[in-house]
Amino acid sequence: MRASLIGSHLNYFNMFFIVCMFIFPHLPEINGTSDSKHVNQTPFFIIRETGESVDREINCSHNIPNHDVILWYKQDEHKALKLLGYLNVKFVNLEEDVKGKISFGGDARKQSSLTISNLTLKDGAVYFCAARLAQC
Repeated sequence: MRASLIGSHLNYFNMFFIVCMFIFPHLPEINGTSDSKHVNQTPFFIIRETGESVDREINCSHNIPNHDVILWYKQDEHKALKLLGYLNVKFVNLEEDVKGKISFGGDARKQSSLTISNLTLKDGAVYFCAARLAQC
C-alpha cells in the first residue's frame, strides 16, 4: 500500500499536503507469491497544512493468515524507498532518524495506523505499508 503526501501552494503563507493511497501488495511469502487484494490502506488522500499532524489517520489492514508484521515505507520525490520501521504484532521498531516524527501502532496481525507529527515540506512523499510473515 502507499500513501502520498504532496505539497501545493494556495498562497505564499499556506502549504497544504495531500495524502493519496494506492495498492501495494504485501511482501512475497517464501514461495514468492503475493496477493494485494488482502492488504488495504485508507484513506485515499488527506490534506493538511505545514505544522499540522496526520494522527493515526493513515491505516493499513490485512486479513492474511500468519502475517504478523506490518512495515511502513516512505518514497520521496527522487523515488528512493526508505523503511520507516515496522510493527511486529504489537512491538514497534522505528528507524532512528524518524523517532519523534513518525509513530505507528495497532496489532500487526490485522492493522496498523501511521502518525506523522509537525508536517514540513520534507514530509511530502508516498507512504506504503506492507504485510509479511514474521521471521525468526
